[in-house]
Amino acid sequence: MKEKVLYKSNSFSINLCIFFLGFVFFSLMIWLTFDSLKNNQDKDFTIIVYVIDLIFLIFSLGSLFYFLKTQIIKVTENHLIVSYQFLPFSKKVLLNDINGFKQIPKPVKYSKGFEKPQTIYTIFETFIILKNKNDIKTYALDDFEFNEVRKLVEKIKRREGKLEVKKLTTVEFIFQNFSVILFLIICLILVLGLSNALINNS
Repeated sequence: MKEKVLYKSNSFSINLCIFFLGFVFFSLMIWLTFDSLKNNQDKDFTIIVYVIDLIFLIFSLGSLFYFLKTQIIKVTENHLIVSYQFLPFSKKVLLNDINGFKQIPKPVKYSKGFEKPQTIYTIFETFIILKNKNDIKTYALDDFEFNEVRKLVEKIKRREGKLEVKKLTTVEFIFQNFSVILFLIICLILVLGLSNALINNS
């Protein structure tokens, strides 16, 4: 019998957008630098472009790798399930085998022109601490979802009858992640501008 899912993390995450934009941006940079070879056939210049393109390719494939590895957390009455959005793999653990949770925010700095760099938290590294010491590391939860999952698991383990889980509304999500969304908008404008320039020059 299929277990009822009491909680499912947001499948449309900030991380998903960041990794996708990263993949598109570095792919466009490969196109841009490789396209510059049309006007310059110098051997040394060609070698430099190939080295730069190799670096961009590594970053592009890295972004695609993490995009495909984007995970979703589900909580049922007996299990916590960590699954991938785009890959057919998952890990299921009994709630009674969980000792606790720990989350570490990963800071990212960005600057608008000459202003002082702003620090935002786009990625949260979450550790699901197991009794057998084989902890599970995931980036599936933001800080709000982390607290909701932790509280829900604790309630289930204490066998509390009321298992309510709060979900953010769209307005609350935008308000809580305003700085991160602003960062994404800047990245999106950069990617769209680069795409437009490449298409017009091709």
